[in-house]
Amino acid sequence: MLKILCLLFTGLFTFVSCKDSEKSEINPEWKFVRTIKLNDITPTGLQAEGNFLWISDVKNNRVIKTNLNGEVVKEYSDIKRPMHLSVYNSKVFVPEYPSDKIIIIENGYAEEYPLQEKPEAPAGVFVNDSLIAVADFYNHRIVLQINNENIILGKAGHNKGELYYPTDLTIRNDKVYVADAYNNRVQVFDYKGNSLKVIGEKDKINVATGIEVTAKNIFVTDFEGSRILIYNLDGILIETLKDNFNHPTDVTYHNNAIFVSNYGDNTVSVIHLAD
Repeated sequence: MLKILCLLFTGLFTFVSCKDSEKSEINPEWKFVRTIKLNDITPTGLQAEGNFLWISDVKNNRVIKTNLNGEVVKEYSDIKRPMHLSVYNSKVFVPEYPSDKIIIIENGYAEEYPLQEKPEAPAGVFVNDSLIAVADFYNHRIVLQINNENIILGKAGHNKGELYYPTDLTIRNDKVYVADAYNNRVQVFDYKGNSLKVIGEKDKINVATGIEVTAKNIFVTDFEGSRILIYNLDGILIETLKDNFNHPTDVTYHNNAIFVSNYGDNTVSVIHLAD
């Protein structure tokens, strides 16, 4: 298993087909609109900011800013294997996987963020006013730094409250949502480290790589299943999107649309709320 995990984050993926009884929607809420083609960009992390996308280009060791047509407007090179990033107050926070660092891009410059607790292979990051949270991949935990206080969420394992190679996370309403990748599920924690909810265990998620949470929904990318699972905030599966994805790694929400990075064919899928 560890070999497969290493392959996942070095770009040599093991593809597994997905067969399950997925949720069928008579009136689906989300509709595929278009594909954004990326020129020589292999996307992992993805965040929307205004009319632009920030993309971690894992194979080329750089972070790219594009417009919504995929045209590059800025490039930051020499960022080693960037993963799931976060954008906050015009700053871009990037996990640099092999160096165990978080890099901040601000005003055209890139520098290291001073973490108090060093992760081993950071795979995802989330930032807001008072906190930074990091998916600590090889330590099977989330490192939450709030006002200079460190809180550890999770530990290695497969039970509730335990994580197995977390890849991404986001925070909403003081709840930490974690893509618990190789436990094939999502977990929700509070700031004290209590596991509040386990989501998706019966949905045969192959690898839960990316996560986004809105006021209504939880979006999860299933990399090896080439699909997006959409849950309500109670953790009930309400829709599964299966078309127009090629090994998706991340999902971001902006202006009633979701944008999905496709590692398999160097594209971004754009999905809107159906009329």
